[in-house]
Amino acid sequence: MTPYFADAPLALIIGCGGMGTSVARALGKRHPLLIADIDAERLAETVDALTVEGYVVSGQQCDITDPVQTKALGEVLANGSGARALVHVAAVGKSIGNWRRMMEIDLLGARYVADAVGPHMVRGGAGVLISSLASYLPKADAALDTLLDDPLKPGFLDELEAYHGSPPDFDWTYNYAKLGINRLAERLAVEWGAREVRALSLSPGMIDSPMARAEGETLPAHDGSEGRKTRSDKAQEIPLGRQGLILEITKVVDFLVSDDASFLNGIDITVDGGHRAAWRQSGIISR
Repeated sequence: MTPYFADAPLALIIGCGGMGTSVARALGKRHPLLIADIDAERLAETVDALTVEGYVVSGQQCDITDPVQTKALGEVLANGSGARALVHVAAVGKSIGNWRRMMEIDLLGARYVADAVGPHMVRGGAGVLISSLASYLPKADAALDTLLDDPLKPGFLDELEAYHGSPPDFDWTYNYAKLGINRLAERLAVEWGAREVRALSLSPGMIDSPMARAEGETLPAHDGSEGRKTRSDKAQEIPLGRQGLILEITKVVDFLVSDDASFLNGIDITVDGGHRAAWRQSGIISR
């Protein structure tokens, strides 16, 4: 027999890597799940594993940079009970090998998903867009903010390259994309608010995750010195003196989409062990 809540509004998880799957396990305790990912094999394995564990879950292959495929996600929600939660986790790092493709996935993809899914979020619902502490690294600049606010504008990538003064490296591509994510969540909070649907971004700091490990053992120094630091050395910048865990992000996401957070809207939540505070005190960031 199918559980009674199988027809309730969904929790839609975009991306089924380590963090996405962890979030699915948490939200699936209260909601039926729809998981979207570009990797059909990984998606099928994730859906099968969660089904065996007792979750009500389905999957849909989706390239989030394709507006036709993201529109199809919205159609699934329109033909069902809508979505109570949207958690957008999908992102890539330098391993993608092309800064333009990286920006398309990390920022434009989130915008396509929000446009497709937003109209089908139900009253009391919430969207959480996973950002990064790196979103605070670009200097405060109204021109940059205006540029990132319209990533679907024709010529956006060319304008960003011109703003940067050269093709941005992968670190700066990520920084810009995640700043764009924060600003997208802020705009969605206003756009969706009249329907009592909330939107937030969540910026993890250094997290021990499969994606982080895949990106290598070094990170930009950010302290004015040239070169890079090992992850273990970089962790010493964090007041708590360690990297975070995926579960420490998952628990915050679970809270943010719940009714316990019903008046939190339009802000970025940094889950970073105090790393942003240390950066601000050191003058590394101005945001």
